[in-house]
Amino acid sequence: MMNTTSSNNKQILIIDDDPTIRLMIRVGLSRQGYTIIEAEDGQPGVEAFASHRPDLILLDVTMPKMNGFEVVRTIRAQSEGAWIPILMLTSAEDVQSIDTAFQAGATDFMTKPINLPLLSRRIRYVLSGAEREAVLRQAQTEQESACRLARLGFWQLQRQSGRLLWSEDAHVVLGWRDPMPAHISDFLQLVHTEQRRDTEKRIELAMCHQEGLDLEIRLGQGANQRILRLQGSPSPNENTGMAMIGAFQDVTGLRTLENQVLYLVEHDELTQLPKERLFLRLLQEQLDISCQQKDRWQIMVVDIDRLHRINDAFGHESGDNVLRVFAQRLRQQADSSTLLCRLEDDSFGLALRSDQESSNIQIDLCHLDRPHFINGKSVFVDFSVGASLWPDNGHQAEALLRLARKAQRTARSQGAGKKFTSYQQHCHEDRALGILLETDLRMAQEKNEFFMVFQPQQELSSGRIVGVEALIRWRHSQRGIISPAEFIPLLEESGRIQHVGDWVIAQACQQAARWCRQGLDLRMSVNLSARQFEPDLADRILAHVERYKIEPANLELEITESIAMHSPETTMTILRQLRDMGFHIAIDDFGTGYSSFGYLLKFPLTTLKIDKSFIDNITEYRNSRAIIRSLTALSQGLGLKTIAEGVESLRQRDYLDALGINEIQGYLISRPVPADELQALLTHDQQLVMPDH
Repeated sequence: MMNTTSSNNKQILIIDDDPTIRLMIRVGLSRQGYTIIEAEDGQPGVEAFASHRPDLILLDVTMPKMNGFEVVRTIRAQSEGAWIPILMLTSAEDVQSIDTAFQAGATDFMTKPINLPLLSRRIRYVLSGAEREAVLRQAQTEQESACRLARLGFWQLQRQSGRLLWSEDAHVVLGWRDPMPAHISDFLQLVHTEQRRDTEKRIELAMCHQEGLDLEIRLGQGANQRILRLQGSPSPNENTGMAMIGAFQDVTGLRTLENQVLYLVEHDELTQLPKERLFLRLLQEQLDISCQQKDRWQIMVVDIDRLHRINDAFGHESGDNVLRVFAQRLRQQADSSTLLCRLEDDSFGLALRSDQESSNIQIDLCHLDRPHFINGKSVFVDFSVGASLWPDNGHQAEALLRLARKAQRTARSQGAGKKFTSYQQHCHEDRALGILLETDLRMAQEKNEFFMVFQPQQELSSGRIVGVEALIRWRHSQRGIISPAEFIPLLEESGRIQHVGDWVIAQACQQAARWCRQGLDLRMSVNLSARQFEPDLADRILAHVERYKIEPANLELEITESIAMHSPETTMTILRQLRDMGFHIAIDDFGTGYSSFGYLLKFPLTTLKIDKSFIDNITEYRNSRAIIRSLTALSQGLGLKTIAEGVESLRQRDYLDALGINEIQGYLISRPVPADELQALLTHDQQLVMPDH
């Protein structure tokens, strides 16, 4: 036997006892780029198949020791040889051998003497057919696997008799030892008592009015308890009369996973305190209640100054211990009405009822200003506190926390001797600055001070840049570049965000069209504001797309969770209009808003963007990985693409790749840059030139 190497990755095994025929075929096919493997008889041919796993076999019928029919049967009997294409070489008049070859399992035949051009075309045809069959087999296998993994089965209810029919593996899908209920009355007895009456009514109404059915019910008890989603549609039958036919799915695991994800998303792993999202929601609920009770609330931000010094001197584990002790001291001084959370790496949020502005603050400072013991040594850590008051400084929890953060930064800037600052001491100055900035913002568009930057999104499976996020920037004539965190809220508050938002969409469409003409196929993502969700939003966006002659599928519209929950029904209607037009819909900063999974399941989303806060600790904390793994599983189950934001290191990228994330975005790939700089990052085939780390 011999092996001829080639640049083509298709291997062909020739089994023939005639060395002249083998030589002729080898020379002819090698010139076309095939890799040739040869065997001079049947048994060596079977062994060559086992060793090389070729893509196609050319097999002579008549050989001295083991003929071609025996070779076909032997190969077909092996699991690896069930689908490999086998082309038999027979005499032109040997019709019986041709019939026997097909009976043995041959794919096709070729008559001798060999016509090389014809043989080459026949090989391409057979290989192409084999590839199509492989795709079909894979699709069928995936479909069957999907049903098993999704715990999906089928059912039928006959209205007249009340008889229930289930797919054969229904009890296996549900993990039940008992047989499935054979009558609707038996089924209803298994439904949880709180849902039983409603379930019976909805099934009866669906049957009577010939409407579709979509139920989610708790079924069974104890170890057999399951959450079952039941869907069906009416179908008349000549023999049994009206019937309801549909599918059922065991969603017990999915609902359990959702609950676990919600807890992990809303609680900090290190301190077990709520995160900012949960803190703000609970605080807003308390403020709404306090409107009737005339209570006062104090919202504080406590920040440990220069925690990095502890990390550098004693290690990150010691720094984590300081955070744990600090959190415990906050718990100890908090009463039942006090709300606590961990905001960022080294800062905490508190909200407590207060009638006197300073008394509780002094208690907080004294309680926290005690030494920490690290490696047997007493170590003090500095901290600074900022506070805002309700209702003096505002009525919304998010705004009050933002003001407390500003006050805390002021306290820190005043040095170690000044630990506490109330927002009231500098709010007038900030308000004056905000008014001046808002005035300049009104003129920014007329002065062409706005400009666009683009941050690339990399597909992990291929390493290619497949999309970009379009971001607006402001170059102020006196102050230089203004942070979006400063001017975007002003655009929102002034109502100018709709006009500027339309300008951003137009700029994004124009750039997408320009890239398309240059041969760059990049998906363009644009952020939408809640103020833009007017009834004509879909038509306005479509007008820009048609003006610049780009496909709606090339534009991905990003919304945040807070936008989604601002007016869910209106938002859902507009998003469905956009989705029907062909636009992609992404939910941005997932896990930082207030949404429920119930609404997310209903929105016509195509993409879920995972917030940077979950990516930051992915390499250190198992819970961060658990959150991302859970979100990825949910996204895959819902058919959503996942994009991880804020990726800054190769280790983060590797973890995300292992957890099944589809795309990444962040400084590891590139900062947001102007369009011309972004093109410099791409080669002809759109492969990213990765930075050297």
